[in-house]
Amino acid sequence: MIVNVTKGFITYRHIYGLICSLALLCVGCQSNHCSLEPNFCYIPQQRLIQRLPSPFEPLSPQELDQDWGKELFIGRAFARELDLYRAITCFKRSLLLLPSKANRKREIEYDIFLAYYMGNKYQDAIDAFDASGLLDTPLDFPAFQDLLITLYDAYQQVGQPEKAYKILCLIASTDEEKSKALSLAGAVIEADFPMIDQIAPSTPAGKTITSFIIDFQSDAKSVRKARTLNAILPGAGYYYVGQKKSALTSFLINTLFIAAAYQLFDRGYIAAGIITASLETGWYFGGINGAGLEAKEFNERLYETLGKEALIKERLFPILMINKGF
Repeated sequence: MIVNVTKGFITYRHIYGLICSLALLCVGCQSNHCSLEPNFCYIPQQRLIQRLPSPFEPLSPQELDQDWGKELFIGRAFARELDLYRAITCFKRSLLLLPSKANRKREIEYDIFLAYYMGNKYQDAIDAFDASGLLDTPLDFPAFQDLLITLYDAYQQVGQPEKAYKILCLIASTDEEKSKALSLAGAVIEADFPMIDQIAPSTPAGKTITSFIIDFQSDAKSVRKARTLNAILPGAGYYYVGQKKSALTSFLINTLFIAAAYQLFDRGYIAAGIITASLETGWYFGGINGAGLEAKEFNERLYETLGKEALIKERLFPILMINKGF
């Protein structure tokens, strides 16, 4: 095939039109569904932790006279201030100094586990649990329910859903409402919309969660629309999702490459024109994909913001469900 720009068998306008048509066809064939991958991170304020009462009896004067009792007392003071590294150090020293048959052993092991959990050291918390006597914790243990909630969350955080599910079933056997709340929180955190629709109506927090989902769906950006707009006019997709600087950059780069390629073809520099046109094609299709990714990013940040507000309002973050502290 002969490319003759000046006499018009195939002009650059034809080539660009073909590229646009192919781009729109590709956008039309792509699925509009892009699963969200939100990243929720919630650290409670120190005052919330300080308000939580200890589940255990205060240390007696006789216990405070012993070295292990002093270490435990200091460790709990550090823990209430969220100075968790020093708290764990004191707890471990207390455990080493504790007589082998002392009644406080399980309490100290729980304090170590909880301190790791509060510090977002979820794998360390699980390791501490596995290495302790907490595996045989009786139902009348003062912090039993909190232990289950935090252990469930720790397994979820480290990607062990099978173990988390077993703990959830154990929670359901004693408190079905709490297990539903945890399941709903997990569905929100994972952006599992079918599961949210299934669980929300049967929970007290359902109205708040449903309202948050409606608000999100109302304000979310269409990934397909972002791609289509950028295919029609480079930069328009970025502008649609609020990325004005990226929109201007995309528009200018594509315009410059189009103008350069046109001038090269028009002056008979066919090889240079083809190279420039290929570069423009890369920028063009890259911009379409980039606009779609920006729309997905926008939706994820919007989902995180609205979802976090709803989870805090209904106290659905697992750490907000525990009733006891240090």
